[in-house]
Formats: sequence, structure tokens, C-alpha cells
Amino acid sequence: MEAAADRTRHPERSVAWVVAVLVVVLAVFWQTAWSMVDLWRASGTYSHGFLIPPAFVWLVWQRRLTLSCLPIRPFWPGLFALAGLGLLWLVGNLASANAPTQFALVAMVPAVVATVLGTPWVRALGFPLIFLFFAVPVGDSLVPYMMDWTADFTVASLKLSGVPVYREGNHFSIPSGDWSVVETCSGIRYVFACLTVATLYAWTVYRSTARRLLFVGAALAIAVVANWIRAYGIVMVAHLSDNRLATGIDHFVYGGVFFGVIMAIMFSLGALWREDLPASSITGASVSTTRRLASAATAASVPGRSLSAVLATAATLLVWPLVSLGTGGESHRTPGTIGDIEPRAGWVRVDEPVAKWRPQLSNPSQLLLQTFVKDGRKVSIYLGVFDRPTTDSKLIASANQLVGSQDLHWKLVQRGVAEAHRRGELIPVTTGTLVGREARIVAWHWYWVDGTLTTSPARAALVQVLARLRGRSETSVWLTAFTTEGEVTSSAPSPLEDFVSDMLDSIESALRLTAT
Repeated sequence: MEAAADRTRHPERSVAWVVAVLVVVLAVFWQTAWSMVDLWRASGTYSHGFLIPPAFVWLVWQRRLTLSCLPIRPFWPGLFALAGLGLLWLVGNLASANAPTQFALVAMVPAVVATVLGTPWVRALGFPLIFLFFAVPVGDSLVPYMMDWTADFTVASLKLSGVPVYREGNHFSIPSGDWSVVETCSGIRYVFACLTVATLYAWTVYRSTARRLLFVGAALAIAVVANWIRAYGIVMVAHLSDNRLATGIDHFVYGGVFFGVIMAIMFSLGALWREDLPASSITGASVSTTRRLASAATAASVPGRSLSAVLATAATLLVWPLVSLGTGGESHRTPGTIGDIEPRAGWVRVDEPVAKWRPQLSNPSQLLLQTFVKDGRKVSIYLGVFDRPTTDSKLIASANQLVGSQDLHWKLVQRGVAEAHRRGELIPVTTGTLVGREARIVAWHWYWVDGTLTTSPARAALVQVLARLRGRSETSVWLTAFTTEGEVTSSAPSPLEDFVSDMLDSIESALRLTAT
């Protein structure tokens, strides 16, 4: 290990240490790192991720003199943190779940810095290390809520403007045409980009924590509200111009320009309260302080311990990809062909489904649609079977939806939860109301994995991981039962409730045979 005096004379070597840590972690878990880059490229929501690595290096460079004064003193308890993060990565990797693996990857960087270089380095690099987490492409779960908020504001503003509106879910009609608030209208990409840039900006131009938090909070609020105004403005411009403006590509151009102007104004106002850091803070330490600490840092840096820490850290990092490879094939079982569901309790199999609707599922290995009638009421059951999770085909994926945002034939106008009963057992249900050109239907949805029926994506993914580790079948199934809305809203009990109560055992019997 190099002496602290050498790092003091050449402070860029301290930066090299930190960058080396980043490179090593990315190299060991390169597939996870590439999955992050792939999402940055594929989705405009996460394109801000390309800013994070160069910004991190720049932030570390700003602290090069401070780092050059710090002793290299390994922190051995950091190995326990690395082991825990490695286990989190393994669980996520076995489930082909991006969020836990990518979070674990980023969290390993400060853990390695602490283990190999010492906790003073982590304290000195607190903000750069935290800023790295903006690289993790998560937040899709916020999109439905932001779509709802945007639709609420747009519809309310149109009514205040005297424009009559008929709304169903996030779809609404005005005299000049029909509109839908889809994922790109939610403003999530603007919010993420604004939050990232505002955080970097606030840390750079302000010194007090309160002022930094206030600016970031204000920027976040402005980004959300600006997106609402943008959506309302686009609809109004199109309405007043008889749909000659703000449609097609104009829709995005006008919206992007408006949002850019709002953000430019916000950052310009933020500069008025700028708090410049003193020169000693910017460079990290005065020359006299650097010289005073150099000898102490040299004494505290023990080459033997540092080398041991490097080897122990490398072993802790490498063990998890090796364990993942070790669980690669033994427990995999190809599911059998899914059989017909046996009718029970007076339900009779018929050929004609309730409606010409199918959930949007990404590359299932098998599909089954069957329809049953009892007392003149019809219910269809749709099963999508998945094998061992892969990047392109897995049960728990944002691509699997009741209705896709680009679906031209069906619209999801309401989401919710319900409860079904089977022999006294309470069964939670995820529900959706869908509107098509020929029908309105209500769909109930669950996940089924290794005999477990759940509406929780996290639980379904965990059960699938445990199934692999125990050598059991990893077959998983997307279940959807649906009927016409008129049947559900009638005075009689819902046919979906009766169907689940009477037929769920038969459905699960067919699924167990498929899995084994």
C-alpha cells in the first residue's frame, strides 16, 4: 500500500483508490451493472443515470486533498455489511429481479470503501456515495399514482376553464376529442431528472443542510406541478386550435420546452441564494493542514492489514456470483402441459369467452383460457404459465399488466382490491375494471407460485427463490378471472365470488399437476 506522504504529494492517487473500488465492484457484478445501463438506454425515465458515474468521479476529485490526508485503516466489520449485501444480490439474482440486485451493487461501493480504506473515507465521501444511488433505475411503482394526480389536475382545470369533461379513470373526453393520461404523461421522467440535478446543484452551491433540503424539496414540488400544468396546457392548446397544435410530435415538443423553461427559471432563482464554499472546503484542506496530517496518516496506514483487507473483500465479493452459478441448473424442472380445469359445483365448461380480452404478459411459456357458466352467469379464467425467471420471461415484471398503455382496444379505468372466500379462508384479490368497444369487464388477478396464492409481487418472487433453493419447481402462474361489469354490479352476489369459492381448488389442482 502506498504511504500517505505519497498521496499528499499526489492527491489524485487518492481519487484513483476510490475509482478503483468502483471499477472492481462493477467488474465482479458486471451483468448487474450492464442491466442498469440497459435500462438507462431503453427508458427515458432513467436516462439521467448516465450523469451519475462522471458526477461521482467529479465529486470525489473535489475532495482529493482531504482524501490524501486520511489514513488507510481497514474496517473489518465492513465485511459483514458486504456479506449481507451479497446475500441480497443473490436473492434478487435468483428471482431475476433488477431492483434488489442493482441496489445491492451500488451499496457495495461504500461498504468496500469502508472495509478497505476505513470509515473516515466514507465520512469524507458521504455525499458522493449517497449520490451513486440515483443510478438505480427504480420508481415504476410511482407511475400509476402520478398518472392519477395528473389526470385529476387536468380534468379539474378543464372544468374550471369551462370545458365540459367526461372522465373514466385516466381517460377523458372533451368536445374536441378524447385524451388519455399514459405513462409518458405522468411526469416521472421529469421528476427523476429534476431530483438528480437539483440534488447535485444544491450540494454544490449551498453549505447549510436546511437550504439544500429546502431547494431539493422545492424543485421536486415544482417538477410535479409543472407537469400538471404542462398536461393541462397541451390539452387546452389542442382544444382551442381545433387539434391543429399540441398533437402528435408537437405534444412532446411543447411539453418539453415548457418544462425546460420552468426548470431554468428555478435554477436561476436558486442561484440568488448561493452560498459559496470557502477555498479550504473546496480543495478539501489547506496546505498546512495537509502537511500536518501527512505524518499521522502514514503512521496509521499499515500495509499488511490493508493487503489482508483487500483479499478478504475480494473473496467476499466473488463468493456470491459463484453461489449463483452453483444454483444454476439442478433445481430446474420444465413444467408439464397445463391441463383442462375440472368443472365443479354446478359450473359448466363453454367455448365462448366473456370478452375478446387478454392480459398483457411478457413471453409466458404456456397460456390457457377457459370459460364456465353457472345459472346463466359466465366467468372466464386466463392462466399465463412461466418457467424459471429470466430477463425476458418472468412472472414479476412491469411488462405484465392487465392492459398495456399502448392498447388501442381496451382501457383500464379503475384499479382496486377485493376479498374472496374459500371454505372460510379470506383471499385478497387485485381488481381492475376495463372498458372496450364491445364490453365492460371486471378482472380479478393473483400470482401462484409453488402452491402459494398471493397478490404481492414481492412475496411471489421470494417464494420462487425459496423454491429454487429447496430444489422444488419454479413454475409460476398469472391467474386472471373476469366477467362482465353488469354481472358484478347486479343485486345478486358477484359471479367472480362464486367462481373463486367453487372453482379455486380445481384451478390449483391443475396448476400443481402442471408444476410437477
